[in-house]
Amino acid sequence: MSARVQGALWSRDPQGWAEHAEGRIMPLYERVLERLHPLAGKRLLDGGCGSGLFAELAASRGADVTGLDAAPGLVEYARRRRTPARYTVGDLQRMPFADGAFDVVTAFNSVLYAADPVRALAEIARVTAPAGRAVVTVGAGPEQAESAALINPLAPRGEVPDHRMLDLADADAAQRALRAAGFATAETADIVFDVDFADLDDAIAAQLPAGPVAAAVRHSGRATVEAALRSFFAPRTRVDGTVRMGLVFRCHLAERAR
Repeated sequence: MSARVQGALWSRDPQGWAEHAEGRIMPLYERVLERLHPLAGKRLLDGGCGSGLFAELAASRGADVTGLDAAPGLVEYARRRRTPARYTVGDLQRMPFADGAFDVVTAFNSVLYAADPVRALAEIARVTAPAGRAVVTVGAGPEQAESAALINPLAPRGEVPDHRMLDLADADAAQRALRAAGFATAETADIVFDVDFADLDDAIAAQLPAGPVAAAVRHSGRATVEAALRSFFAPRTRVDGTVRMGLVFRCHLAERAR
């Protein structure tokens, strides 16, 4: 994978991502905000900021927010939110910031898309100030894994996450990697919640803007990808037509030495 390739994939439908997908993980953002409280006056970097939802939430709590993402389309959408946050297009592995520039760094489900996730963690540590904190999350639930197992084979191998370099869902491996990157401490907690969709079409629409799904559509065709998604969501459709999916996010919290 590369930042250029991922940036293009995630830029295919930034409005769709912002309006149909990203808000579904609001419980993840809210739980992390609780762990990071208070944020007033803190310099915060959201690495892999997407369409700017978390950056907006953090700014509303008084943080001085910078967002970085490889996808120009998502960064442009984030800028249109007109929040006090600043946004830049960039690579998580080569961030254009000084050492120790931020008190808090968040990376929601973004490190796994780096060509070298170990290097991305080292960059996160580099820009985190002494005694600063970082939060790195990754999807780790069985339903997320089942969905990925259907979609990823439909995409080119180099355009979807490869967990062989670093499996962030493995708590021990992730904590070792964070300490090796330069953090003094690292701990892990799971954030678990359900997502409800109005119907099967709504569930599918929420998946299509995501980078791996966009890669699968480009490689295998939309009809094939939608068929795979329907097969995944059909057993999760309830009598009233609504669809429920269970999500688990593994949340790694790390701190630099003082």
